[in-house]
Amino acid sequence: MKSELNCFLQIKNARKIAIFTHKNADTDALASSIALRRIIKENFEEENKKIIIDIFTDTQTFNKKDEDLIKNENINHQSYKRYDLSIALDCASVKMLGCYEKQFKNKKNTLSIDHHATNTKFALNNIVSPMCSSTCEMIYLIFIKLNKLTCTAQTLGVIYSGIITDTNNLTQNVGEKTYNVVDAIIKTATDYGLNLEQIRNHYFKSNTKEQNALLSRALDSITYASNEKIAIMKLTKQDFDETKTTRADTIGIVDHTINTQGVEVGVIFIKKEDNTYYVSLRSKNENINVGQIAKAMGGGGHTKVAAFETKPEDNLTDIKAKLISLCNDELSKTVDKTDDISALFAETPADNSNQ
Repeated sequence: MKSELNCFLQIKNARKIAIFTHKNADTDALASSIALRRIIKENFEEENKKIIIDIFTDTQTFNKKDEDLIKNENINHQSYKRYDLSIALDCASVKMLGCYEKQFKNKKNTLSIDHHATNTKFALNNIVSPMCSSTCEMIYLIFIKLNKLTCTAQTLGVIYSGIITDTNNLTQNVGEKTYNVVDAIIKTATDYGLNLEQIRNHYFKSNTKEQNALLSRALDSITYASNEKIAIMKLTKQDFDETKTTRADTIGIVDHTINTQGVEVGVIFIKKEDNTYYVSLRSKNENINVGQIAKAMGGGGHTKVAAFETKPEDNLTDIKAKLISLCNDELSKTVDKTDDISALFAETPADNSNQ
């Protein structure tokens, strides 16, 4: 509670704010940045007391599905200024700020709001909540629920976008708190006529033919390890060139690895322009912590969703071997579970013991 109060006061007293998010920003990173900027302006800005809020991200190519989200938001188009407060959103470590790492580290008044368990608490004030599904959920809880600030229905739509995309349409890293937040957003959206179904369809039912072609190549590339408990995808520069896609089109592809019966860990190696790889991990079993695996490889994330990047000097064969070894260590901690879930659907006999 003290951190949340300090965060609120930091923001309330600032007049020039820089919001940073992680490199290669996803929807949650962008949406939380946009939502926070709007909430600050809507609640603290006065006619004779303007607040400057600029958003920065080390991102060269945005996901096409985020184009409508950021279209009028002036991200990365402003010159860097002197700021009263620098805020890092959805960023587990200062290194994840990419080219903006130095600017953030040089500031004294800094704030980090993040939901990654591997967060290094690199700011002056840090609010880290791994129990939250997304940074957008944290923005809602801190500013709308806890501090009773107001926002427009459209801003709630932005927050909703971040929550559903970071949870893969409410299928990953979701608990009671997340459902309560989503329920509150749905009720408000209904009152104001905001079409949340349209937002869901936009992110989950609007793939282009090119994106489908890229998915097909990723599925064709799958190899298995550790008695087929690990599924590994790979996408190369040739795959992107021939399907006319970019790395931004890979969002969600790795999730298909753990849709396979028997697979517990899914991996995708994505070739970058500098010949290094972005490696994304997924876990089907809550007892297999891919966040710790990614951390051991220099990255981070959550129990079921994580990622890391290779270095130019890394040997891919060695990286794969180390990764599989780490996955095997996690797999060895689990007990094999049958895929037979009939017991979950069986009718429980009535308890007549008290009759």
